Amino acid sequence: TESPVGVLQRFANELPRHGFEGVITIFQATVPLVKAVDPSGTEVDLCVGNMLAHQNSRLIAAYCTLDQRVSEVGRLVKQWAKAWELASSSDGHLNSYAYTLLTIYYLMHTRPPVVPNLQDLAVQGCDSRIIRDRRWGREIPWDCKFWDEIDLIPKSSNRESAEELLRGFFAFYCEHFDWSCGAVSIRTALSEKEPVSKFDLHATVQKEQWYVEDPFDLRHNLASQCTASGRRRILSKMSETLSALKGATNGDLAAVFAGQCSRSTSRFLLKCRVHTEKVSAEDFKAALGAVQDVGPFIVRFPMLQGRPKEVIDAFAIFQSESDRRRVHRLNETYIGEWQLRLLPCSSWALEDALQVCAYEEAEVLPRAAAPEDRGPDAAGAADGGDEASGAVRSGLRAAQSQSEVKVLIQRAQALGLDKEADFGKDKLR
Repeated sequence: TESPVGVLQRFANELPRHGFEGVITIFQATVPLVKAVDPSGTEVDLCVGNMLAHQNSRLIAAYCTLDQRVSEVGRLVKQWAKAWELASSSDGHLNSYAYTLLTIYYLMHTRPPVVPNLQDLAVQGCDSRIIRDRRWGREIPWDCKFWDEIDLIPKSSNRESAEELLRGFFAFYCEHFDWSCGAVSIRTALSEKEPVSKFDLHATVQKEQWYVEDPFDLRHNLASQCTASGRRRILSKMSETLSALKGATNGDLAAVFAGQCSRSTSRFLLKCRVHTEKVSAEDFKAALGAVQDVGPFIVRFPMLQGRPKEVIDAFAIFQSESDRRRVHRLNETYIGEWQLRLLPCSSWALEDALQVCAYEEAEVLPRAAAPEDRGPDAAGAADGGDEASGAVRSGLRAAQSQSEVKVLIQRAQALGLDKEADFGKDKLR
């Protein structure tokens, strides 16, 4: 069977022909991914064969169908987290899915509960739904059963509005939930297993760490990358928002909350781990500055005088989201032997980095596209297989690690580059 990378590479080639723009390939991740913007302007992520994620989506959809306030409160919580740039695990915060789990867990603990525990309801009388997954380096079977006959479940007697529940969400996590030993686990909530200690679950956790358990992949703590700075920021902003909501009447909650989410983003950042012995500031600026039709942007590159050479984040700061997406398309290309792993990030990530390292700052003025490169045919070619083929050829010449070469071989095979695929196989021998 064709690898997920191969399938996604062929998708990436076809998307521009169907009106998709800004196609970004992320193939060195645990779950390979293609990101794009559809003709309506909606951002789309594509992955292949991620069956656990499919089961997670089914479970969340069941909770949303059971009570519409689940999706309403969840949407508002994620709107708040995005407004404060607190919705990325790569920045040391929580990701969007973790906030969804926080929402459902809270709605199980309102009085009366808004939703029951669908996994606990399935313990008696429901057949197992086993999904085998290799995320942790070996095949592990996970039971993904839950009660999905939603129409048979009585509606909640809780009559609070979504806005009132939203205020309760912030109060729950600021004032009631014990982050020091508790775990956000919708799998065990309202069951005989509750209360559950985070130290008794499948993933190892330190006392100061938070624990947000994936409902099916029990080894996955979605808060494992949440740093001390990230935890402080999340609780601090939650507390600020709670104070504002406490001072509002029920009729004013929506307007007051909207004010808490009115923070606009004026800087759009990418970060990239660089080895300072292999990538210089000039090389980094030249690589990113080669992208056409991007406005001036700022590069912050680490200065390590008197310190051992190490792998550390460099940053690029753009004036618009569209400029960031254009440069993000350089993801997994090479500077010499170093593969660029570009990640969108928040201003908090740069702020945290500046606490531990000095950074030089330089403005980059990318070159404009030549007139002959601006037509629709040229744009289509730039988004299609020719660009991908060039990236694969140069990547195979530069790549040194086996994991990088293996992915490039799969991409070459999907693009019909048989000679390049054979060259990659020779490098592995």
